[in-house]
Amino acid sequence: MRKIIHYIDEHYSEKLLLSDIALKEDLSLTYLSHFFKDYLGIPFQEYLAKIRCEKARQLLLLTDFPLLDICMSCGFSDSKYFNSGFRRQYGCSPKEYRLNFRHDQLKQQQKSMLTTQEFLSAASSIVILERCLLPFQ
Repeated sequence: MRKIIHYIDEHYSEKLLLSDIALKEDLSLTYLSHFFKDYLGIPFQEYLAKIRCEKARQLLLLTDFPLLDICMSCGFSDSKYFNSGFRRQYGCSPKEYRLNFRHDQLKQQQKSMLTTQEFLSAASSIVILERCLLPFQ
């Protein structure tokens, strides 16, 4: 089974059919289907969708690739299937996921900037104070 899982993980972006994998491994489709569900606890199509959604999630977080490019590179046949599968997996659309992550990331950066302290030497402090007092002289 590990060999089959590895094959799916390596070829998730291609059109994958359980019947083709069964033929490749010289197993009956029925046997492989039941074995897959018993071994992983989920059907083949659900596992494949999870893998594709996880790969898409990583691309959403780490790149600025357009959604359609991510959709196609992760093996989804169309954007509707991509959106519905992603929503089922993560509770929001890919676009919403990316926007929420970026919003959270921005909040973290702002929070970090507010809590960051910079220690200056006495000489640097005097220079800054003098600049601040210049308009009042």
